[in-house]
Amino acid sequence: MSKFKITILGTTAAVPTAQRAHSSLHISYKDEQESCFLFDCGEGTQRQLITARVSMMKIDNIFITHWHGDHCLGLPGLIDTMGFEGREEPLTIYAPEVKKVKRLLSFCHSAGKFKINLRKVPIKGKKPVKIFKTERFEISSIPVKHGMPAVAYAVIEHDKVSIDTEKIEKLNLPQNDKLYKKLKAKGKVRIKGVLVKLEDVSLKKKGKKIVYSGDTEICDNLISLVENADLLVQDCTYFDTQGTGKPYKHASLPEIMEMSCNKHVKRTVLTHISRKYHDVAWLKNLIKNYPGFDIAEDFMEISVT
Repeated sequence: MSKFKITILGTTAAVPTAQRAHSSLHISYKDEQESCFLFDCGEGTQRQLITARVSMMKIDNIFITHWHGDHCLGLPGLIDTMGFEGREEPLTIYAPEVKKVKRLLSFCHSAGKFKINLRKVPIKGKKPVKIFKTERFEISSIPVKHGMPAVAYAVIEHDKVSIDTEKIEKLNLPQNDKLYKKLKAKGKVRIKGVLVKLEDVSLKKKGKKIVYSGDTEICDNLISLVENADLLVQDCTYFDTQGTGKPYKHASLPEIMEMSCNKHVKRTVLTHISRKYHDVAWLKNLIKNYPGFDIAEDFMEISVT
């Protein structure tokens, strides 16, 4: 069975605290093989990875939401350590204004010589854009509203189609793995002179969807992206005041609750929490009557299967 494992590495807003590090999120997808991704890389991310016992060397792709320091200043240290540890595989960094990576890394001499590929993420538009794709899942981005170029990301597992043996038996079709592999690939095949369509003999399991908002106000693009998400990791800088119109352009709890409920988000984890909210019990009390909502904490692990 395939499984997403999400490790939230940092949950503070702007300024770190003794309990909360700068923003970073690790996602692994595991079935026959494992794929590992990092979303944002605030200061101290490499130490958070070590503490969480998550291998930095397995990360082949990093996705930056925007270029505020609390989301990117961990990149030089992480990349330097990868080189020091003998990394040879290339690393790909996706980001809006992606050329800023070169400036960020230009202040020191890296310990390694592995290749770093840069991929530009669109900062204009009203629809998600696929920026990464495998046979098992894809990653899309969409611009959001943060007062500077910023994006949110969605990791979307492809639907899984399996052959239903009961349907095969009812139609008196032969048990032939090669034949049904061909059916999966083409969508229809002729068996014993009869045209058989994939939907006639298959079961479909809807793929999972994970959304990471980055920093943003609630906006139309974000609202469209989160629809039917299995997990939303959401900027919730404001808990006791409304976010709309605030100068720093973040989201607030009332807006998030409305969006998640209206768009049928199964689970919402609130992160990017201002240091003024030091009483976790008080935060949890705010959402105690709202199933499907959680307060993020550093090193929180979430499985989506």
